[in-house]
Amino acid sequence: MPDTVLEQVSVIMVPQSEDSGLTEDFIIPLPSLSAANSPAIVYVSFTRENPDVYATAAFQCTLKYISKEVDPSTGVPEDEGYEDEYQIEEVELSAGGDYIVPSYASFGAEWDRLRSAPNATETFALSSMESLKGAYIMRCVDPHR
Repeated sequence: MPDTVLEQVSVIMVPQSEDSGLTEDFIIPLPSLSAANSPAIVYVSFTRENPDVYATAAFQCTLKYISKEVDPSTGVPEDEGYEDEYQIEEVELSAGGDYIVPSYASFGAEWDRLRSAPNATETFALSSMESLKGAYIMRCVDPHR
């Protein structure tokens, strides 16, 4: 809708079950959304009540915003608008599914953390092949080997 701007855009996520094991931390709303800067992202953060349990939950989601008409001659939104909300699609949260990796996690830090994790080393021999290239070619010709 080119003649409308949405301000203070947020998504309200309500777990469908009271015992979801999640507590809402915060919502980072979008200050303004128009046809020119659409689509955009609104962030909603939840914390697991028990850090050792990966919570799964279904959420009812509502888009809340203030709708303002834009003056077509100036492109400036009106001062007054009206609050509105719109029911949007439900969200399912599952372990490993919709968890977002924080931007401060880096490959180097994770690699260093995993150095102390259990590991295994194995040695293999190419008994009937003379080289890795020969084994690769044989594998491509007969994938059951």
